[in-house]
Amino acid sequence: MHWGVHEVFSVISGIVLLVCGLMLPDITVKDRSWSVLGGAFLLVYGVYVAKQTSGTYYFPVAVFIIPAGAVLYLLAAAFGATRSGAGGTPDDGE
Repeated sequence: MHWGVHEVFSVISGIVLLVCGLMLPDITVKDRSWSVLGGAFLLVYGVYVAKQTSGTYYFPVAVFIIPAGAVLYLLAAAFGATRSGAGGTPDDGE
C-alpha cells in the first residue's frame, strides 16, 4: 500500500466525521446521517486509493476543507441546541 498525505488525511477525516456523527448529542437525524455517510465515504476512498498500485487519483481541496467545516457545524448544532434549551423558561400559555 502507498500511504501519502492525501490518503492519510482522507482516512483521518472519515474517522473524525464518523465519530462526530455517532457520538455528538442533540443533533438531528439528517445531520447525523450526512456525517456518517460522508465519514464512511472518505474512509473507504482513502483506503481504496492507498491499495492501488497504478493509476492517477485526485483528491480535491474539499477533502481538507469539508470535514473541518462539517465538524464545526456539527459541534455548533449540538452545543447550540443544548444551550438554547437550557436557559429558556417553559411556556404555560399565560
